Amino acid sequence: MNSYSGITHDSRKVEPGYIFVAIPGAKYDGIDFVPAAIAAGAKLIVAERKVEVPAGVEFKKVASARKALAELAGEYYDHPSKKLKLIGITGTKGKTTTAYLIHSILKTAGFKVGIISTINSSMTTPEAPDLQKELAEMVEQGFTHCVMEVSSHGLAQERVFGLFFSIAIFTNLTHDHLDFHKTTDNYLGAKRKLFEMLSPEGIAIINVDDPYGKAMLEVVKGEVITYGLSQARHELRDTRQNEFDTEVTDIHIREEEMTLKINSFEIRTPLIGMHNVYNITAAYQCALALEIPQPTIKKGIEALKIIPGRQEAMACGQPFPVIVDFAHSPDSLRKLLETYRALTRGKVILVFGCPGDRDREKRPIMGRIAVELADQILVTTDDPHSEEPQKIIAEIIRGVPEEGKKVEAIVDRREAIQKALSLAGAGDTVLIAGRGHEKYQDFNGTKVPIDDREVVREILCGRLSGKTVK
Repeated sequence: MNSYSGITHDSRKVEPGYIFVAIPGAKYDGIDFVPAAIAAGAKLIVAERKVEVPAGVEFKKVASARKALAELAGEYYDHPSKKLKLIGITGTKGKTTTAYLIHSILKTAGFKVGIISTINSSMTTPEAPDLQKELAEMVEQGFTHCVMEVSSHGLAQERVFGLFFSIAIFTNLTHDHLDFHKTTDNYLGAKRKLFEMLSPEGIAIINVDDPYGKAMLEVVKGEVITYGLSQARHELRDTRQNEFDTEVTDIHIREEEMTLKINSFEIRTPLIGMHNVYNITAAYQCALALEIPQPTIKKGIEALKIIPGRQEAMACGQPFPVIVDFAHSPDSLRKLLETYRALTRGKVILVFGCPGDRDREKRPIMGRIAVELADQILVTTDDPHSEEPQKIIAEIIRGVPEEGKKVEAIVDRREAIQKALSLAGAGDTVLIAGRGHEKYQDFNGTKVPIDDREVVREILCGRLSGKTVK
């Protein structure tokens, strides 16, 4: 691969000596951009059907352009995943938190560790050339480990094809992304790919309390570590126990912190809620599999105080908690609401919306969950993309019974947050869900700056300092 100067599937990024892989897509076919790639200096064209190329340009026909892109990117960057302990985490929710927990443990243990996640990447799982390049840069800089979120889109589109994972973790599978996958079976099939590609030397860590955990177990070639809190999991553990097993006890969830014991080691953490018990357990088992001493694991978990946009508490001296969270699926919204419903003496006030051009089925479902668990609900915009914001809001509210609940539609997200904060008093909790760490809303391709956390700070800190904040 030394005869080429780079690899891409984006004709706008082609430079002289590049490999250009023509990917067929939902809206565009990469073959239509071959002339532009050649004009920019591409030396090799790869496609699923024959393309005429001029003298001096090579052509290669392949069965799958996406797999070819991943394979060629791996070869070009000399397979950096073989030189790292690569840990992949997949699941509908919990990927980011689990990744940050493992990252914190590894740092505490003294390793130089990288992380590829929703928070620090434009895509949860980057396209194969970008991913291989990032891993190669980590190797060059002396990193020994990398923790990465592996999305269902990334698996379905073969972005991680050919990577060598040391450990693969399954958190859960719930309703989401059906706009892309169409069916739950397809969604499950994408998640299973991570465990199908895991080598016999790799280790799988699987949440068997999740009903889809068994489907992951069935395809693992190597060692399996299971986790969960149910009786079924304990029965399974009796037949599959190994040195990485964990016993979780004494869970106590409070407003600002949670304590639990894993293998008799007490852990104190600001990451609260039963969903975080599962995330912490998965991270703990991953660290055991990496032969990290348990006192170090405990220290590493406790060192993680905040994950941007994941149950992030906004403190400006106000007499009520304000939490910004990324919850954007029915199950994640339910878990968020259940956690704070149990901790709130007064009202639970919820701000949320749903993105456009995405799974429409979940909109009324999330509306029903909001009504079930929140006292006051402000339905607003998320990322409308090409859809009319009012139409999305109407589809959410369609799931809301009119009687007995206060539901208000406010299209402007900043205004909705301001209204929620104005409604809250001592003993209440304000939850702002759906966007978490994100800093822009997409209105039909136009990026409008807005960060829920900054909006809260501007309003609350301005109000409490006596300033007028519009």
